Amino acid sequence: MDYFTIKLFHLVGIMLLFMGLSGMAFAAHAGFGPEKKKLRWAATLLHALGLLFILASGIGMLSSLGLLHGDPPGWAKAKFGIFLILGGSTYLAIRFSRAIWILLATWVLLGAAAGYLALYKPF
Repeated sequence: MDYFTIKLFHLVGIMLLFMGLSGMAFAAHAGFGPEKKKLRWAATLLHALGLLFILASGIGMLSSLGLLHGDPPGWAKAKFGIFLILGGSTYLAIRFSRAIWILLATWVLLGAAAGYLALYKPF
């Protein structure tokens, strides 16, 4: 697969990830109950699919750039760290539903940081 097709899958994964995080955050803020179970399940599914797309396409892009041989660059390690933080964020949305606006702002900043690292590759 060529680089731009893999990048498209990466962008779709990012959209799915943030849709899942937002759905989980607003469901947690509204209060989980029996009627919200389907919403929570759908948000979790979107989040998981997004993580899968991001991980698979991220590794594919690193491979197509020839950066998987040896030690990956620092920006790729930092992006993987952001990936891990966003991956565990559904727990934070459930646990700290009262501070949901802080979580949403943090997720936007983490997404912006990942975008900066991908575009500029500073280290």
